[in-house]
Amino acid sequence: MDTPYVTHIEERVHSTQDFARTQHELARNGKPTLVIAHRQDSGRGRHGNPWWSPTRAMFASLAVTAPDIEAVTLVPLVAGLAAHDAIESQLGVTTALKWPNDVLIAETKVGGILVERGNGTMVIGGGINLWWPDAPSGAGALLDHDPGAAAAVDLAQDWAQRLLEGLRDLPTSFDRTRYVAVCSSIGRTITWQPAGTGKAIGITADGGLIVATETGQSTLHAGEVSHVRPATMPADDRGST
Repeated sequence: MDTPYVTHIEERVHSTQDFARTQHELARNGKPTLVIAHRQDSGRGRHGNPWWSPTRAMFASLAVTAPDIEAVTLVPLVAGLAAHDAIESQLGVTTALKWPNDVLIAETKVGGILVERGNGTMVIGGGINLWWPDAPSGAGALLDHDPGAAAAVDLAQDWAQRLLEGLRDLPTSFDRTRYVAVCSSIGRTITWQPAGTGKAIGITADGGLIVATETGQSTLHAGEVSHVRPATMPADDRGST
């Protein structure tokens, strides 16, 4: 099948984020670059969060020419929706999204999104735990059996296709109503760092999280806060990205 991106499938890489950026910049043709790895030695999380390597996972990063738009704040949300839809399509598993970048089953993190931008390139990484029989506290997986390496590749390609479609014509292409419908953060009391507590009540047009606090409404932006979680969730919140 012809795809709108160049694909590299690797047995092992240090980081799909770094590999995708390098390959995209070397190509110099502007075409998106998708890197899929069966194993990853050292992934990254937002704000330096701990990274753990699941037994079977989708490790993928899509590098694109950085869009010259203010709507880049929507990219993690678009990538999350793409992951949610690809997982349901490929594996028949329904997930939820925790703003701004986590994929959940119930209260358990099964994946995450990482967006990095620099030197004219934007790299969007997706780490989805497919099977992880000995997962640490706070993390989990989509399946109770190993679906095999091919399943990870199929999921990554489906995710990339949906992600590219979602990135087209931002911000008008972002389906905010649908994101709210699958976002488990909405309607819940949450905490975040720096110290804050409030009830998440909506999403702004640029992807910010609207919260109602004791002093009124406020909007959280992904680059300004960290460790956003339901007030009842333990602090240990690990995953594969």
